[in-house]
Amino acid sequence: MSTLLQLVNEVLRRTGQTEISTLTGAQAPAVQTRDFLNETYFEMLQKLKAQRFVRQATINTVIGTTAYNLATDAEINSLLGNSLLETGTRQQLWETDHTYPLARGSNATGRPECFYRLGEQVYFYPIPDAVYTIQYDYFLKPANLTLDTDTPQLPTEWEKTLILGTQARLEHFLGENGEDTYLLYQDNLGQLRSRSTLKPRYRMRGFYDYHQ
Repeated sequence: MSTLLQLVNEVLRRTGQTEISTLTGAQAPAVQTRDFLNETYFEMLQKLKAQRFVRQATINTVIGTTAYNLATDAEINSLLGNSLLETGTRQQLWETDHTYPLARGSNATGRPECFYRLGEQVYFYPIPDAVYTIQYDYFLKPANLTLDTDTPQLPTEWEKTLILGTQARLEHFLGENGEDTYLLYQDNLGQLRSRSTLKPRYRMRGFYDYHQ
């Protein structure tokens, strides 16, 4: 995969704009191209939920503590709810909502059996009564590309699609007809999506499966 500077210059070249030697202190339209490239990059990561973007981490519980933060490159909505596992027993945790402890006893303690999301944290229930290791998977939260040498975390073969999406946005910004480029981008995105759909490794039973 090319660097951010190389990608920006490729888009500038395709739209008849002057290439630049660095993004430091960049002016229009280079700075807009950088921003549009980031927008396209994030869109691709969001829509192409492929296994290659899944990361794994663990949480070590604290006695009496129910709320925990995820890894720094994860967001609460990027947590794969069917992946949580208590490693000691290999027991899978099922997902519920924040009202479940109220009905079952909010002060109950023991080995976590389920979890729910609230704000930017994950909550375990029952409240841990010992140190347990909870393993979970999540989709990578991308960081903005800002430096000349930054490289998108995408396969090299996806570079063409990233360039097309950025080009379409820049053409629109420049007042040109970018519709053809945008349609081509969407077509490429659709082809990648059909080949990159995340295939679940297993299905977790949820709250209503257990408690109907």
